[in-house]
Amino acid sequence: MSPWLINRLGKAVQRGAVFVYPTDTIWGFGCHPLHAPAVHRILDIKQRPVNKGLILLASELSYLQPYLKNNLDSKEIHQLEFITEQPTTWLVEANENCPTWLRGQFPTIAVRLTDHPFVQRLCDTIKAPIISTSANRSGCPTIRNAIQARRQFGAELDFIVDGFRSGGKKASKIKSLASDQIIRAD
Repeated sequence: MSPWLINRLGKAVQRGAVFVYPTDTIWGFGCHPLHAPAVHRILDIKQRPVNKGLILLASELSYLQPYLKNNLDSKEIHQLEFITEQPTTWLVEANENCPTWLRGQFPTIAVRLTDHPFVQRLCDTIKAPIISTSANRSGCPTIRNAIQARRQFGAELDFIVDGFRSGGKKASKIKSLASDQIIRAD
């Protein structure tokens, strides 16, 4: 995707665009996390209740910090910044101002730093994280490419990102930052 197209998508995301894209794990639906109508569009497309919460992906920790508790220690920062072969999503205590449409019914928010080239370029363009939730309707298989995205969701989306590979067929591992407990193995 050219810098011009990334810039165009970035401006659309800041205005509330909803898109589907490959990530470091599986394909996901995305939008700007602070654009509530866009987040609710994704939840409607997925047929997912808001109380489940969503994941934020970012290229750097500074984009996630407005959503996180203010007193992360150096060990916690290292865990969040350490990118492993199998991507890990961390459940981190949410900042008191973190919107409920992001964290759901939980006091934590799910976040992941990624080295996926598309996600990095988009986050760096908008200077913010993006929503990441599997690109499927609740209970259905996740799509695996742009062709499937067009067939299943084309009219419901503003953009379908093509030209990048996803990291695989598995969702990320989910762990608690506070306890290091594995919540989902993959």
